[in-house]
Amino acid sequence: MLRSELNSIVWRRLSTWLDISCTKSSWIIFNLWRGVLAQALVLLTHPGCAIPLECIRLPGQRANGPTDSRLLQLGIDCAKKCGARQLFYSASEGISEEERIRDLGFFRWRKLYCYESADHVIASVSDGYRTVEARLFSRAEIISLIEQASESCDDSQTKYFQYSMGNFADANLTLETMELAPHDPSWWLVALGSDEKKVGLILPVLNYGELTIGFVGVLPAYRGRGVASYLLRQLFPMLHRWGYPSISAEVDQRNGSMQRALSKSGFRLTCRKQEWRLTI
Repeated sequence: MLRSELNSIVWRRLSTWLDISCTKSSWIIFNLWRGVLAQALVLLTHPGCAIPLECIRLPGQRANGPTDSRLLQLGIDCAKKCGARQLFYSASEGISEEERIRDLGFFRWRKLYCYESADHVIASVSDGYRTVEARLFSRAEIISLIEQASESCDDSQTKYFQYSMGNFADANLTLETMELAPHDPSWWLVALGSDEKKVGLILPVLNYGELTIGFVGVLPAYRGRGVASYLLRQLFPMLHRWGYPSISAEVDQRNGSMQRALSKSGFRLTCRKQEWRLTI
């Protein structure tokens, strides 16, 4: 029934999530109306992690409008039983469901702009930089690089964790999160300047089975010099080699510099969404 009610793209995505253990059959929740699937939610996590992290609505063939509150509450209850301490939920712009989401205990977290690499490839130029694989450096060096690159950034989530945990703890958590997501070590790149100093890094990962830019950052002293665009352009020649048709990125609404870097590097804006966070 579920397969017949979901479009082919959504069904393939759900099948992938099940195959790579990002979800379980018991984490898929249905809302039926007269025996027909009206809406469905799925709880997601990183492979190998038993605790749900995010709640996503599966668009059906017939379902439109906001998510039913009872369906969301069942998702929250399921996450609680699995030991989740927090849960994220995203809603596309234009869908009015703020009141019902707030009533369930969610609060506004951040607005995200979603990008995807376009069909055309922008030629990569050196700009005086070169890349080396991040695995050539120690874990402490990578944490330090993330910490420095996150300094004075415009990402609201990073600012929140820097304030609540401290800069080093935030950088360490960022790297731990990236390490948890499936990836090939050769994907992670560090940019070096003409003086061989580390100036930035990019960490692509598989987020729920889809190739995503998990983190990209540039040291403050080198911002505005094209480092981010240079790092992003390094990914295009690798896509075919890795066997992926495209790579996506989610950027905080306030991070205008990264939005410009993505656009200059051949990415297109696909949607905007509001992310909500629930503390359980």
